[in-house]
Amino acid sequence: MGCMGRVLKNRHKMQHAANTKFLISTIFAVSVTLLFAGNYAYAQISNIDEQNTLSENLQNDPVAQDLLKKIEQTKKMIEELQQKEYEQNQAQEQLEQMRNMSLERLSQDLQEWERLWEKHSSRNAFDSFVNKKPDYVQGVFWDQFEFKEQKVTAGRNAMNQVLMNGGTIQDAKKAYHSMASTPRIELIEMNAQFNVKHNLADYNEQQVFNSTGQIHMSSVTKSKLSEFYGDYRLQPNYILANSDDYVSPKVDSQINADTSCDDGFVLVSRIVSQTFSCIDESIAKKWAENKVSGIIFHDDNISSNGYASSIETNPETKCDVGYAVVYDLLSSEYRCVLEADSKEMMQNGTAEIHTIAEYAVNKDKKKILEDEIYAINQKILQFNAEYDLEKKQLETKYDNKLENEQLLSKQKMHDLINDYKNGEDISKKDLTKAISEIRNNFDIVEKKILDEKLNALHAIELELKEAISKVVKGHEKNSDLYVDWDYLESETVSETIPENSLAPVVKVSFLEQNTSDEIRLDDIGIVNSIGQKFDEIKIDQVLQVSADITNYDDTLQDFVYVVEIKNASNNVVQPAKWMTGSLNPDQTLNVGLSWIPNETGNFKAIISVGSEIDSVSQIADIEIDVTSQDNIHDGDYCKTGYDLLFKYVDNSPICVSSDIAFKLINVGLAFA
Repeated sequence: MGCMGRVLKNRHKMQHAANTKFLISTIFAVSVTLLFAGNYAYAQISNIDEQNTLSENLQNDPVAQDLLKKIEQTKKMIEELQQKEYEQNQAQEQLEQMRNMSLERLSQDLQEWERLWEKHSSRNAFDSFVNKKPDYVQGVFWDQFEFKEQKVTAGRNAMNQVLMNGGTIQDAKKAYHSMASTPRIELIEMNAQFNVKHNLADYNEQQVFNSTGQIHMSSVTKSKLSEFYGDYRLQPNYILANSDDYVSPKVDSQINADTSCDDGFVLVSRIVSQTFSCIDESIAKKWAENKVSGIIFHDDNISSNGYASSIETNPETKCDVGYAVVYDLLSSEYRCVLEADSKEMMQNGTAEIHTIAEYAVNKDKKKILEDEIYAINQKILQFNAEYDLEKKQLETKYDNKLENEQLLSKQKMHDLINDYKNGEDISKKDLTKAISEIRNNFDIVEKKILDEKLNALHAIELELKEAISKVVKGHEKNSDLYVDWDYLESETVSETIPENSLAPVVKVSFLEQNTSDEIRLDDIGIVNSIGQKFDEIKIDQVLQVSADITNYDDTLQDFVYVVEIKNASNNVVQPAKWMTGSLNPDQTLNVGLSWIPNETGNFKAIISVGSEIDSVSQIADIEIDVTSQDNIHDGDYCKTGYDLLFKYVDNSPICVSSDIAFKLINVGLAFA
């Protein structure tokens, strides 16, 4: 028992020590939890209660009692802290509620204030002002207001940006004034655009004014003003302001919107003054065609009412969404481009962003440049006028010289023909040969005169180019001026036909026929013996140089039809052949003279006509392309691969492929 009692006593001590250690660990855990996990206080208290319950058998232990007392104090302290925190949270919520209520009341008061003073806002006050103006100008006033609002908004944004970036109040004010201020030249430019937009001014007329609103008086401006107001009595402003100086059937009566103008006149009114007038219909249509601004036509047949001039793209142009205005340095013009493209162009240095003030100043520079260009071109025009006069004198000189030689040749031919008619010892063959020699000699003289004429004209043309070069020299380095050097270096280039092109075998070139002549030629061409045109012309084929000759006079007329053949070297290969006859009034006769080519090449049939052999005039040239004898088929008529048939209905020849020929013969439409 004694041993057992000692064992139990020792066991009791051991259990007491273990419980003491457990309580100390528990308090330490509670303390640590309170220090590092205050947010979980409620859960930790629950654990303490559980530990107290488990340790009720230690109520008589003084150490345990002391520990429990400290635990209770800790619990009370926690509860007080929680209560204090709760009260603080409640006070914060009440404060937030009061603050929100105050803000809501302030917002209501501000709204009520704005409602009371709404009629005194800048927009409403301006609206009251604009409503007192005529309807046709209200749009201009509102555009001016929106332009001002745009400037103010830009100023405020710039000011706020400076402040957000930590700038001073002074810097913010400077930024505001820089963006919100409107220079005088901007006001002048925008007012001009607003008036054009609302059909109160013409855009082209506005361009004669400079950035200060004054007319840029120069030679260029004078020429433009002469275009605008050359015939001032036909200008809308003048007619509508001076109806008594204009021939109108209603000048003595009061004209209004209900006036019915007389026949040939149209009722029109001016948007600005709203005055009415009866205008000649032709003038009214001219205004409509020219899109004269500011005019309303009170006529169903003229639909162009109230035309407004178009304004070129400029920094203030409103582009579509996603687009921006840039000044394209390559084209020297303002364009609306995609915003992404505008950024890329800016980075590449091919575009710039301009203000409307810069735009107006650039227009002034452009006017000065136009004056310089105008002065240069006026000198060039003067040189051209002098050149044209000298050219005309030279042409007259050589034309007269050539005409004299032609008269001498005709006189020689006339003498020969008279000798032949008078029975002189001369045969028709000799006559033909002599006439051909006269023509050949004339051709030589003609070529010489034309060469001299060409050289003289070339010389004065060189003088013209040299004079123009002296005026233009020095301006080629000016990037703002474009000098058309190609004009100074231009040469006459003859048209060539590629060898593999399908050039026509016959090409007719008509010379000018005198409309006062009684006899005229038409339908000139090369045909075969049955009157059909050739697909190909071969050696030894019989050609007919034919034409329809008509007498347009009311009396009987004699005629002479002459044909001469020359080769590409301008040598005669067939002397002149002619036929004579007479035509009744309004009679048309088909005539033709034959030629058989004996070599390949390019030839020219020269056709002349007149009433006598010594008074014929060249009418036309026919270019003839003669090819070799190879592959001639069907009597030299059809080209290779085609058969010659004749229609039963009129016996006219046709060229068709073999399969078509077979079908036509079988159905009885043609025969071979």
